[in-house]
Formats: sequence, C-alpha cells, structure tokens
Amino acid sequence: MSSEPYHLFPQVERLLRGIESRESPLVQLWGWPGSGGMAVLEALLARQGRRALGLPLATVGDEAALREALEAARDVGVRWLVALGEPPAARLATAERWLLPGQRLVFAAARRWPAAIPLDVVPPQELLLEPAEVSSLCLLLTGEEPSPPAAHTLWEATDGWHRPLRLALEAAGGPGLEGVGPDALLDLPAVRLFLRQELLEALPQKERDLLLDAPEERPDAGGAGEEGWRVIDALGLWLEGPERDRLPRLFAALLARERRRRRPRSALPALPRPPAVAASAGDGPAAGRLPVYILGLLGSPLARQRDEEGERDLDCRLRRSFQVLAYLASSPGLQAGREELVEAVWPTEGERTIERNFHPTLSHLRRALEGGRKGKDLPAPLLFRGGFYRLNSDVSWQVDVIDFSRLVEEGKERERRGELEAAADSWQRAWKLYRGPFLQGYYEAWVTARRESFQRLYLELLRELGDLYVRLQKPGEALDAYRTVLMEDPLNERVHLAVMRLYAEQGRRDLVRRQYDKLCAILLDELGVPPMPDTTQGYHQLME
Repeated sequence: MSSEPYHLFPQVERLLRGIESRESPLVQLWGWPGSGGMAVLEALLARQGRRALGLPLATVGDEAALREALEAARDVGVRWLVALGEPPAARLATAERWLLPGQRLVFAAARRWPAAIPLDVVPPQELLLEPAEVSSLCLLLTGEEPSPPAAHTLWEATDGWHRPLRLALEAAGGPGLEGVGPDALLDLPAVRLFLRQELLEALPQKERDLLLDAPEERPDAGGAGEEGWRVIDALGLWLEGPERDRLPRLFAALLARERRRRRPRSALPALPRPPAVAASAGDGPAAGRLPVYILGLLGSPLARQRDEEGERDLDCRLRRSFQVLAYLASSPGLQAGREELVEAVWPTEGERTIERNFHPTLSHLRRALEGGRKGKDLPAPLLFRGGFYRLNSDVSWQVDVIDFSRLVEEGKERERRGELEAAADSWQRAWKLYRGPFLQGYYEAWVTARRESFQRLYLELLRELGDLYVRLQKPGEALDAYRTVLMEDPLNERVHLAVMRLYAEQGRRDLVRRQYDKLCAILLDELGVPPMPDTTQGYHQLME
C-alpha cells in the first residue's frame, strides 16, 4: 500500500465520487505508474469505514481464503471490498459470483483487463490532475500558489501526471518550474529516474523494444509503429489529441532520449562504455574480433554481447544460469567455487536435485556466452581452473557494478588529492551507472546481501557528492544529490539538515521550516520519536 498522505492527491475526492457511482460488482482503477491509484483505494477504505474491507493480495489470489473473506464481509454488512494488489483474472470471475447485490470489489491494475471479464473501468485519463488540481498540489507542496499561466504550463508539460509533477515540485519548488517544458523536467534526476525505472525498465524487454520504435502519435492501420501502439493501448498510456491520440509529453521526451542513447542495431539503450575489466588479447589471430560482454546488474538486469557483427542480447532464458553469470560478474576476480555457487543459486535444494541441475545450468550459460561464434577460434568466455569457475580475463567484460565501484573509489582518491572538480565528475558518472537496486526482480538471499551493499555505497556516494558540491558552491547540484538520498533514506537527519542549510543560504526560511516539519512528520510516523537534539538545535540556529 502507498504511504502517501491522502491530501497530496487533489484528485482523490473527484475519483471517489466516480468509483462510488459505478454499478458493476467489479471496478478496475486503471492507471499509469505514479497516478495515485493505490492512494485512492486507501482513501476509499478510510471514507467508507466499517462498510469497507481491504483484502491482501494473498487472500485475493487464494480461492478458499477469498471465499471465506467474502462470507465474513456479508455478515458484518461490508459493501466495499478493496483488493490491495492486482488480483489474478481467474479470481475476479469467481469473486463476482460470490458478491451480494450492492457489494463492489475494487482493484487497481496497470493494464486493462480482458473484455471477457465484465467490469466497470476508471480509465487512466481520469486519474490525471486537472489544471486547478495542479495549482492545489503546488500550494500543498511548496506553500505557494502559482499564477494561472504557470499552473497551465506545468499541467501541459506533465499532462497532469501526479508523481512526476510532485517529484518536480519537491526538487525545484513552484517558482523554479515556471515556463518549463517536458525536456527541462527530465533534467531533474528524480523525474528521470522515476520514468526510467518505474515505467520503462519495469516492462518486459520485447515491449520496451516496441515502445522505442513507436511514434508519438497513433499511426494509421498497418503503419510503422503499430505494434508499439498495441503495447501503449494495453497500458492506457495515451492521451486524446486534437486529431489523433498521442503519448504523454514526458514519456515521449523520455523515449526520444532513449533512442538517442541506443547504438546502431541495438534495440535497448546500451550501457556507458567505460574501460573494460580486461583488455582483448593482443596480437593473436582473433585480435579486434573478440566479443565484448556487457552486463547491467544495477536496476533491470541486462546481458548483451557486442562483436564485429553488432550487438545482441545473450540467450539467458534460464533464470538460474543468469544468476550464476551475475554471481560471478559481481564477485572478486570474477570467480567463485562450486560450493559458493550452490549456496547462492540452490540454497534449499537437496543434493540429488543439485547434481541433476548444476552442470546443465553451467552448460546452458556457456552456450549462451558462446552464441554467434560460428566456429571462430575465440577464447572460451567461461572457464573452470583450479577448482574455480571464472569469467575469462582474455575476453572483455563491461560490468556496471565493477565500474560503479571503481568510479566511487576514483572520486575518493581525487578528493583526497584536492582535485574537487575531477572528484565530482567521477561521482556523477557513478551516479548515472546506478539504474536501480542490484538485480531488480530477484530476491534470493545472496542478491539481497549484495543489493544492500551497493545501496549503502550509492547513498554514501550521494551524501559525499552533495557535500562536495556545497564546497564547490554549487547549491543546485548539491540539492539534487541530497534529495535523491532522501528518496531512498527519508529518515536521514544529517541530510535533512544539509538541505535546510542550503535553503537558509538562499534566504528561504519558509523552505527551512517546511523541511524540518517534513522530517518531524516522517520520524513521528515511522519511529514515534522527535528529531535528535542536534538536528533541532541546528534548525533553530538557521531560523534565527
């Protein structure tokens, strides 16, 4: 469930009236990521009180548990059943048969459910803010109400998309966004990261490919980009234009940037190309023809191979074979023993299962890495030497976690030598490599441990980069770094105080007070405690 306070969603009351007026037993709130659908469902629960019941996703997905919950709801007069997650289609049809007359089951989902399931749909466009609601959101978040022309410009740039608008307001404030367009909003790291990670990178790779080839406006039947628009229709990610449907301006601008980042013959944006982990073999017959393996392990996983014939995805369809590759690529020396791999990838399996699967998994990975060689005399990318499986150092490996860690250390060394601008450049490049949590979508124990380690390093990097920008007298860049820390670690009082100092240097005591009040509210809500005495003392000194 969302932790957003209801009052930060000005469209909630309007949407609740729309939901409550529906007559079908099943109601879908169909919205884009960040349009506030879950907050609306929370508000529905709060508003209906005892007449509403929240159903955890585990309950909705289990037929017996769902039926038991619905029967219990009948006994206490519950009229509104709210699914706290996206339910399976099979359960929806079942639930409709068990609902009493007058009862409603409401749920939020990112894709339109099949027409075979009769339900009322609140379409994505209804969740978008109207111009007046944009003004209300500006007032709530910045304490200043924009002029009607400024609010209208913000509404046009965002199409009323709640989350990007809110992130932009928190990052730049109301007055700082007057007259901005979609490209300027994408320059704000928080907005750009949200659109990339929570929208584009969350989609299957095939759909991302199609979207990157889709035009901004709906093509004619049979025209170029029609397949991409089928994906857009499934997501509801379009708006009605004066002549034909179009993409949201922010999303269209993001796709345009991603296209510019792509390499020829590559359907996905390629990772930056820092120095490879190991250089190609020098003067042998294969010199200049050795493949380069590109592994993106931060954020949505990416595994590609580039050679003289172009760049393509590695065929790592088996989840465990990719885990072995990721484990080796993120281990010291790009190597690991059999026991380490078994403990990481088969932690709960019996010995017979491991024996049956270990070598086939390694064979699948070897074939994936060697794909496209066509009999060429090239070094094997995966080796077994001295009891260790390792990625061959005679082949070039570009691994984002290695380059990320290297750039962080490079920045620290440059800072120690007093090369502050150079240190900031290294840390900025490291920041750009961090596309999201390590191996997003994987939840094994070894993944969680490394994910936490890289996240700590990432937050430390941003804090130090913010401090460095303060020393370089670049307050705007420092605020960007600090705010990104607070998105991941909202309880960090040291960073809250650093943000307050920057606001105080700008003469914005109102923003100092608002930042302190926000910190107090977060600490009270999460931990039930006030800020530390040093933080409170620092706040009062700034207000003086």
